[in-house]
Amino acid sequence: MIDKMIIKDLVKQAVPDICAMRRHIHENPELSGEEVETAAFMAAKLRSFGIDVQEHVAGTTAVLGTLKGGKPGPVIALRADMDALPMTEETGLPFASNVPGKMHACGHDGHMSILLGAAEVLSQMKDDIPGTVVFICQPAEEKSPVGGAKGLVASGVLDGVDAVYGLHVWPALPSGKIGVLPGPMMAASDHIRIVLNGKASHAAMPHKGVDTIVAAAQFLTAAQTIISRRVNPLYPAVLTFGKITGGTRYNVVADTVEIEGTCRTYHTEAQDAVEAHLQDTLKGIDAMYGTVSHLDYERGYAAVRNTPQQAAFVAGVAKDCFGPDVLAEIDEPAMTAEDFSGYLQKFDGGFFWLGATKPGHTVYPLHNTHFAVDEACLPVGVELMVSLALAKMTEKA
Repeated sequence: MIDKMIIKDLVKQAVPDICAMRRHIHENPELSGEEVETAAFMAAKLRSFGIDVQEHVAGTTAVLGTLKGGKPGPVIALRADMDALPMTEETGLPFASNVPGKMHACGHDGHMSILLGAAEVLSQMKDDIPGTVVFICQPAEEKSPVGGAKGLVASGVLDGVDAVYGLHVWPALPSGKIGVLPGPMMAASDHIRIVLNGKASHAAMPHKGVDTIVAAAQFLTAAQTIISRRVNPLYPAVLTFGKITGGTRYNVVADTVEIEGTCRTYHTEAQDAVEAHLQDTLKGIDAMYGTVSHLDYERGYAAVRNTPQQAAFVAGVAKDCFGPDVLAEIDEPAMTAEDFSGYLQKFDGGFFWLGATKPGHTVYPLHNTHFAVDEACLPVGVELMVSLALAKMTEKA
């Protein structure tokens, strides 16, 4: 095992580069599937560290970097997501987004700079690495329910990887703290689209039509009991409808209503129950009101789950790097989603949160126009990602 003080020294030397790379990425955000310049920047930086690079992987903007160590051993992957969000930045940073209506409000600029920092550090100890490190620069994490991870895994380009590690900056934790849990850390995210079809008529003669607005209102009321009465209370679930459209004019009975929403769960049993009971509820509405309804329940990202062994491994490496106080007390997982689950469904590995808010400062949540990663957390992320890769190689050797 490479001496951890060597790793610390190399990380310390790389901090100016890590921050500079983060600021460049932050200034130049690109949305899901449009990460052309971001991918080119990641590829160029990886090549500058002497790492073999593949671009346009699986027909996307994805980039893979491969660093073969001087000694034989397992293949460990480290992943960062590249996409930004369609939001107008209000951080006031001197390196704020140069692109109106686009910003890195989810901290992916931090993830990418950590990945590049890890690549820079690992490339300087190449001869002593007992295995191979793959650096995954992934597009479209924000493009739920499809995302970018599923396509990369399905393409087979990662076949042969022994373990994969990922992180998400977490503003609710103090900068540099590590949060990791066994079991679910982030929820499955499903997209729900419902169409109710009826019959238009004059508003003064509603008996000659089939009113889909009334039917939709009854459906939305009835659906509220699915979580409280039809799903096992030991399996947490959230069902939210955030969009409804219908009707053409104030004095016409609406013949069509469309409803969209999301379901968040940690367990497939709850996921199955919600989908089945939504369908049953719609059948009842159709019988009551004469509507003809259609449910499109699209299963998106699975829940991000660490096995007890994976969580213990990440926590153990973190404590070895920084001492026991680095671990934050995490009481519960999050109902937000992350498509890193696509990797953990196939590969060994682990996922953790990295605290990203300077102590004493306002905690802005992810997807907020004021959120920005505290750069003090970046070297912590680099050191832990490097150490996880090396420790896993040693464990599997």
